[in-house]
Amino acid sequence: MREAKVYKNNLYNCDVRNAENLERIYDARREWKDGKYNYNKLLSRDEIYSLLDDNLVAIEGLDEVTEEDLKKLI
Repeated sequence: MREAKVYKNNLYNCDVRNAENLERIYDARREWKDGKYNYNKLLSRDEIYSLLDDNLVAIEGLDEVTEEDLKKLI
């Protein structure tokens, strides 16, 4: 089972990608499928939740997350 890597102050290392159109969504998911992540943002669960409306978010250790995934995090 995969688990999110939690950093100090309950922050998660994230790769945030714009999801404004299908092309960007497909590009991000292709890169992630190939294991190409750019974990460059430390975000709280609430910050991640607020980004999900317009973005795709991958968390180190979990890959792409959904609102349901976030409910299971600290």
